[in-house]
Amino acid sequence: MDDNKSKEGVSVKEIEKFAKKHRFEVFFSLTFILACFFSFIMWGTGIAIALAALGAVLGVIFPVAVEFVNKKVFHFIFKQEDITQIILAVVALILAIVVPPLIFFLLGAHGGKDYFHKALE
Repeated sequence: MDDNKSKEGVSVKEIEKFAKKHRFEVFFSLTFILACFFSFIMWGTGIAIALAALGAVLGVIFPVAVEFVNKKVFHFIFKQEDITQIILAVVALILAIVVPPLIFFLLGAHGGKDYFHKALE
């Protein structure tokens, strides 16, 4: 009788399995979605776009510095234990809620750095 039932939705175990396998993708996606949503509500889109553009300009002007800071931050995070990584992720999610333009600034800086490297190719 259960074989004829159509399966709708996704179970909690499937979501947990996916989140464990792709934890960084889930974290970054949640960060960007929260930053976008709370930017609309609290700050306004103009500030977010302006800071993203400023970050992109700085990323193009200082690509080595942006890459250096990026590597240092990720090396620091990857050295930590899993529990500490989760705590750092929660702090980043809280920052995405409280100060979403900061997330857009960092996105712009990384985009500018990548744009500079692509232009050199």
